[in-house]
Parts: sequence; structure tokens; C-alpha cells
Amino acid sequence: MKTSRFAILTGCLLGLTVVIWLTCHELLSHQSFQSFAAEPPRIVDGSSVIVMYRIAIRGDERSEAVYFGQFVQGHHKLLPVLELEVGGMKPGDEKKVELAPEEGFGPYDERKKKTVSRTELPAGAHEGDVVEDPTGKEMTVTQLSGKSAVVDYNHPLAGKPLSVKILILEVKDPS
Repeated sequence: MKTSRFAILTGCLLGLTVVIWLTCHELLSHQSFQSFAAEPPRIVDGSSVIVMYRIAIRGDERSEAVYFGQFVQGHHKLLPVLELEVGGMKPGDEKKVELAPEEGFGPYDERKKKTVSRTELPAGAHEGDVVEDPTGKEMTVTQLSGKSAVVDYNHPLAGKPLSVKILILEVKDPS
């Protein structure tokens, strides 16, 4: 028995329609179920949080850097203003926070610049590199000359107004 091309095409379209209907029905019923599910957890003291944040120097969006991080709310591992701002947020929530230099990484302090011997720097260090000194403190190499270097112990964002965009990725209730 021969089957016409029209019959085969009709059968394929019917099958495709059934697959699409079942897929949509499953998605819709899943979404309906989700609407009755519990509200996702909000950030409270002790919550374990995974976050993505973008930090830019206000007015210089070219300076934007994206970071992912994890912290426990209330353990003071975030800047204090940001820790206050994320309280009550839940996964998927976004917020933009403008920080004055004092709320970010503090004012710039000229006294934190120091001239050191180049031998105190890692081999191959260049101007602009952030390296560790022998005690493990981070410093930025700001100038290199023959046998010496100028290093800066200020945070690279010290003294700068910042714009921080926060996206909460995951919140786990304290156990």
C-alpha cells in the first residue's frame, strides 16, 4: 500500500502539533504550580547568598567590572552600605546603588604611597600591576625606575564615587 506525500506531511504536522501542545501544556501547568509554590527565600542575617555585581566609577562606564561572589549576610564581608541594601532581596532581584568614596573603599590617602626597592617586587612586575608585598598586602605598582619602584597601598577604587549594580542569583535560608 502506497502512502501519498500529502498524507505523510499531514501526519508529520499533526504529530508536531501534538508535541507542541504537550510541551506548552507541561510548561503552563508547571508555571501554574510555581505560582502556588512558596515564595523564594529573602536575604536575612545568616543567609548564604550568591551575587553578581557590576562596579563602575560613576561617570566612567568604561571602567565597569563584573564580579561574582558569595557571602553570608551579617558577616560583614560586603561594604556596609551594600550589606544594608541587599537585605530583603530574593533571587532575581536587581538593584543599583550609588556610593560616595567614603561608602566605597574610603578616601584616597597619599601617605599610603611608598618607594621600595625593585627587588621587593615579583619578577616581571609592570606599572599598573597589583601585586603582594612580602607580608601579603596588596599594592599597585605606580612607577618603576632603575632600582626602585613607587607602590600604592590604597585600594584601586579608593577616593572614587562608584555605581554598583547588584543581581541576586541564589539565597539559601540560614540553617
